[in-house]
Amino acid sequence: MSLEFNATLRDKGQANDDKKKILLEVPVKELKGKVEELTGLVNKTVVITILPDSYSYTQKIDTSTNRPIQEWIVNKDGTAELVESEQTQLDIDGKGGSPDIKEVTKKVDKDIVDEYILKATTLSYSGIINPRDVVSRLKSGEDIGDIAERYEMSDSALLNELEEARAELAPFADSWDKHRDEIVFQEPTEDPEEPEDEAAADSDQAASDPVEDEKETEEPAKGDSDEKAADSDKENKPDGENTEPDVKAAEDDSDGEDGDVDPYA
Repeated sequence: MSLEFNATLRDKGQANDDKKKILLEVPVKELKGKVEELTGLVNKTVVITILPDSYSYTQKIDTSTNRPIQEWIVNKDGTAELVESEQTQLDIDGKGGSPDIKEVTKKVDKDIVDEYILKATTLSYSGIINPRDVVSRLKSGEDIGDIAERYEMSDSALLNELEEARAELAPFADSWDKHRDEIVFQEPTEDPEEPEDEAAADSDQAASDPVEDEKETEEPAKGDSDEKAADSDKENKPDGENTEPDVKAAEDDSDGEDGDVDPYA
């Protein structure tokens, strides 16, 4: 069993030498349908995971132009990029010098960050999880333990990784939220290469196709061919006809070719 709700954390001071009291102030609407389960945990040891409900990032501003040096931009086609510019008005005027920079801290609500993660078709995150997959599963009510098992991580490691992803994507979510009506996310381009499973299927099909027996296509040996030809001639000759040449008769005909008689015979 797990409970999730938004609360405000208050410090209630020291309880004793090794314990500290904290107070969670929870809006009544956040506890709707959860009071009974929460009451059943009173005076029991529980594990509490505390996550922020917003994320902050710092943007550098050139005070001479009042323009940002760093901008996290989500373009109208949904692609995102970080643009950094060090050119200042002093450089443009040819006066040189270093710009005066101030840092402005901006805050983005977690709901906006998660909404951006779910809507964006391309996310640039340097971590080891797919933030869209994790957020989508959590929103659908899937247990954090099952999701962590899929990624071969512990529950706490997965939550820490998700928090890093939210913090890294928060500036882009802020940019998207300010221009969301102008941004249309493009569907990712399909990979022109043949999917691996289809390639495997084609390979299996090729393996199952009948292969012509090589023995059937081999030419008969020369000896076998001559023997079969001789047998065929024998079958086509009239009965009693000698199919082999009479060597003796041929020699006699050769000797008496001109009808001459050997005078010394």
